[in-house]
Amino acid sequence: MRRVLLVALIVSLLVPGTPAAAPDCPQAPPGATPTSYRNPRFGFGFTVPPVFALDPASVPAHGDSARFFTPDRRATAVVNAAPNARRLSLREIMAEAEGDVVHNAGGNITYRRIRDDWFVISGYMVGRIYYRRTLLTPAGIVATLWMEFPPELRPCLEAAVTTMSLSFRALSIPAPSR
Repeated sequence: MRRVLLVALIVSLLVPGTPAAAPDCPQAPPGATPTSYRNPRFGFGFTVPPVFALDPASVPAHGDSARFFTPDRRATAVVNAAPNARRLSLREIMAEAEGDVVHNAGGNITYRRIRDDWFVISGYMVGRIYYRRTLLTPAGIVATLWMEFPPELRPCLEAAVTTMSLSFRALSIPAPSR
């Protein structure tokens, strides 16, 4: 019986994804609630979980990017957008993103998915988990949500990553009136 318990303990320490100890999770400020980030100029938005806060100094005058941090700054989320000036297809944009991760940053890709107007890639880079969701809006804007954090925070941030990712969408912008 002791041998079975010892083997179980060793396996839990060696098998990836098996927590050895509870991580020190970043905490949202008391009373914080989810907020919405909307960028009408570039036509996208998403829900920001309360564990992330906008860094106001990160938003440039032209509003094409913004950075969010957890209170301990171990996890970040960055959004940026730009016109698709080269008129690349979504598959071409994804291929460039994968090349940046693998060839330029030495990372790996453990998950990829592409749909009609968005793609996701995620994996590990420089000892951190990254998650990238990029969408191509009807107006021809390439908008990207990039999140990264240390692997030990994965159980803490899975819900936040899911919330941000699933809510990252093109905004419905009414056609200009004539």
